Amino acid sequence: MRKLLLAPLLLACYACVEVPSGDSPAAAAAARQPVESPYQGLDPGHKTEETAHFVVKAYTSSGAAHYSALCEENYSRIMQDLGLYSFVPARPYNIVIYRDAAEFHARTGQPEWSGGAAYGNALLLFEGDGLNATMAHEMTHLIFNEFMGLSQAASLRWLNEGVAVYEETRSDQGSAAAYASRVASGVAPNPIPFSQMVNLAPQSESQKNVDRWYAQVGSVVGFLVRQGGSFSFSIFLRKLRDGVSVDRALEDTYAGMWKKLPDLEKSWKLEVQR
Repeated sequence: MRKLLLAPLLLACYACVEVPSGDSPAAAAAARQPVESPYQGLDPGHKTEETAHFVVKAYTSSGAAHYSALCEENYSRIMQDLGLYSFVPARPYNIVIYRDAAEFHARTGQPEWSGGAAYGNALLLFEGDGLNATMAHEMTHLIFNEFMGLSQAASLRWLNEGVAVYEETRSDQGSAAAYASRVASGVAPNPIPFSQMVNLAPQSESQKNVDRWYAQVGSVVGFLVRQGGSFSFSIFLRKLRDGVSVDRALEDTYAGMWKKLPDLEKSWKLEVQR
C-alpha cells in the first residue's frame, strides 16, 4: 500500500507505503493485510478497459483508457529495467481506480495515510496527485512477487522494496527528487550496514529509520542496475529465485566486480558518499 508520499508487499499478503512527492517526503512502512482483496466495487456505470496485461476499471471511458495506457507504460519500463523480457504473468492484473481518496478509504478500509494497496494480482488506487508513482511502486511488487515466488519474495524483503522504490523514482520526478534528498541527507552520512539492511523489515509507519531504510534499499538496487545493466540484474534475480544465496548470486552474476555482499556495500558507499 502506498501512503500519500512510500514503500512493501508480499504476494497477496502485504500492503505498501507512501510515495515521496513534493516538498514533504515521508515513508510509511508495510503493514500486514488480509490475503483477500477488500475491493467492494465501483458505482454502477463504471467503465472497463482491457489491455495485454491489465483489466482496468474506472468511472469514465476516457479515464479507463488513460489509466490502462499508463499501466502498460509502467509495465514496459519495469520489465525492461529489471531485464524480465521473457517473463509472462499468469493472468492480467486487475487495476481499480476509485474516484478519490474518500471513496478509496471508505470502500477498502485502508488507513487514512494509505494512498493505494496491492492484493494478489490486483491494485486498488484512486485518482489524484501521485497516482503514477503509487502505481509504479505497487505494480513492481506484483511483478516481483509473481516472478520470484512468495517464499523468495518474503525472504528478500530488502530487494522487493528496493526494486519498487527504484521503479517509483523512475516513474515520477517528485519521488526521484524526494528519495535523492533522503539518500543525500539521511543515508550517505550514516549508511545502514548491509548486514542489518538485508534483515530489517519495517512493520509500522512510525518505526524509527523507516525512511532511511527505504531510501537506502532503493539506492542499492539502482546501483546494481546501473553497474551491471538490466540483463545482469535479471540473472541475479533468477539465481536468487532458484535459492542461491545473495553472496553466491553476486559472485556468479557480477564476476570481477563483487564476490560478497560486503564488496557490493563498499562499492555502493563510494558512490553515495563521494
